[in-house]
Amino acid sequence: MKRNTLLIFFGLIFSSNIYAFKFSPMSATLGTTSKDNSALFYLDNDSDQPIAVQVSLAKREMTLEGVELNSKTSGEFILYPSQLIIPASEKRSVKVTWTGKEVPSKELAYRLISEQLPIDLEKNKTKKASIKILLRYVAALYVGQEDFASAISVDEIKTADKKVLIQVINSGKKHQVLTNLNLKFINEKSKKEILLRGEDLKGMSGENVLAESKRLFSFSQAGKFLEVSSGDKVKVSFDKE
Repeated sequence: MKRNTLLIFFGLIFSSNIYAFKFSPMSATLGTTSKDNSALFYLDNDSDQPIAVQVSLAKREMTLEGVELNSKTSGEFILYPSQLIIPASEKRSVKVTWTGKEVPSKELAYRLISEQLPIDLEKNKTKKASIKILLRYVAALYVGQEDFASAISVDEIKTADKKVLIQVINSGKKHQVLTNLNLKFINEKSKKEILLRGEDLKGMSGENVLAESKRLFSFSQAGKFLEVSSGDKVKVSFDKE
């Protein structure tokens, strides 16, 4: 009986976390002129309790191995409001405006973070335990120009220690998500071709390569990767946004 009670209790917490509020959109791009330098993000409280939410911005960078690094912004945005109380079953919006003075030479990447602050939902001062709700959304925010475009290619393949290392470069000025990625490896000497699809490229397909950056992806040298060599030419295809 105790085990069942615990499962129900944790289930309530989990359900509360999921349905406390919704946040949208999860990705937006701002321009640099007064016509397109703002965007609205919406917070929808679909619970039966008021919630407190804090919204913040952070710069976004990524290491070669795909580890995301976040740092503070330096006054290039106006974010309003940054803290708000959303009554039960109501919706609010947050406005983000780019105020940077310099026109970026490439797309800049940021995170918009929406965090639900802990609220004691206990209505009376009893000794009963109360459930505290905490939920966090992390949206993608970019600043760029309409003519910015991505340019994806594989610039290096290495085989070592039973691994195949594939380095991808985005030499373009806009980020690119590698949606429905296909890689065709071509051995120019033997004329043999090896096609790897999304299911073969888990951990790489669907990944984001930011503007003017590189990503390194590692695969076990097994299955189809046994036939991949460092001298192969590679054709890359994916769904562009």
